[in-house]
Amino acid sequence: MKNKLIGGLIVALIFACPFFFIGGPSEVSPLFFNHLWNLGHIIFFSGVTLLALQFFTLMSLRAWLWVSVGVFCIGACIELLQHFVGRDSSWDDIFHNLCGVWFALFWGQKLGATRSIVLCLRVLSLLLVMPSFWFTVNAAYSDLQMRNQFPLINSFESDYEVKQVMGFQLHDAKKQVSDHASTGRFSLAVQFGTTKYSVVKWIGPYGDWSPYNYFAIDIYNSESQSFAVTLKIADFQHDLGRNALDDRFNRRITLAPGWNLVRVPMEEIRTAPVSRVMQMNEISCLELISISLDKPKLIYVDNVRLE
Repeated sequence: MKNKLIGGLIVALIFACPFFFIGGPSEVSPLFFNHLWNLGHIIFFSGVTLLALQFFTLMSLRAWLWVSVGVFCIGACIELLQHFVGRDSSWDDIFHNLCGVWFALFWGQKLGATRSIVLCLRVLSLLLVMPSFWFTVNAAYSDLQMRNQFPLINSFESDYEVKQVMGFQLHDAKKQVSDHASTGRFSLAVQFGTTKYSVVKWIGPYGDWSPYNYFAIDIYNSESQSFAVTLKIADFQHDLGRNALDDRFNRRITLAPGWNLVRVPMEEIRTAPVSRVMQMNEISCLELISISLDKPKLIYVDNVRLE
């Protein structure tokens, strides 16, 4: 039985090795996939360490130090090689590798003579890996909830909906507020900055848009004057390609003071790329962008949906 488990572990580790250099999250990947990939580093190196413990006893401080240094060097080499195959290098990956090793080192062996030290290190290693497990579970739950409420993309009524939104070069952090909600109790306050591009971006999942007729979003402009933002919608082919301006949907929207109920025919989105048709079942990008504003502008966004 033990030999079968060891054999299965070896096969699983060999199968997982190529994924250090192929696949993996991209800039358009959902949060769940990013966290799951990070957790994969912990699981892989825990597995490698558990396999090593079947043949070696590693119960001394000297052994722990050498194993840690070795894994750090291996991780650094992997990250360096990834740079040459189009993958992004990350110190976080090396840290997750070490967390996996430490977890298996201190939980995969008997306590022995260094009982009190190992107990402390077990607690420490558990504390180090728990955030990755929690982020992955929480992101999975959020992802599931977003899929279940589709074709409602976001109404900002819950934490997981707010976490779906990211801001870049905003004057102030995006916030869930009870002001100016077109539906429900909450909306999202977004204050655009004065940089060349100030962006609020929704992170997937988006679902299949092809059965619907309109994309709609409610925006309240709290300023006394109108100003313009750009609505950007793109698919995976665009985002993983050249990011050409004529290969996505862009619409300049003038926001009058007060409520602006924006509705865009789905056919206009589908036919927006010049040389092809937008893949409506693979929408990967949804953004509102302000460009070189003269001063910060505050809007409230709610009820992002398909109709």
